[in-house]
Amino acid sequence: MPSSSADLHPTTGARFVCLRTATEPLTYAVEVWLPAPTRLQTVLSWDAAGHTSFAPALDDAWAQAELVKLARVLHRDARERLTRWRGRDER
Repeated sequence: MPSSSADLHPTTGARFVCLRTATEPLTYAVEVWLPAPTRLQTVLSWDAAGHTSFAPALDDAWAQAELVKLARVLHRDARERLTRWRGRDER
């Protein structure tokens, strides 16, 4: 049975999908699936000093902070694709 786009949206937290679009400079197309119906998109890259850059910045501060953590892994390993689910601490 084919999946629907509703299957991509978590009920809490977020699903991060990063696809490498270039190796020089290292660049990723990123989709962040938040609880339906929210989906954020950005391009992740690094400057010469290794600082993370997003274009555009994400509208959700928590999602952007989580993406910065995932960016460390991508910058070190330069994987072709990275998909991660992250829960949001609602304290």
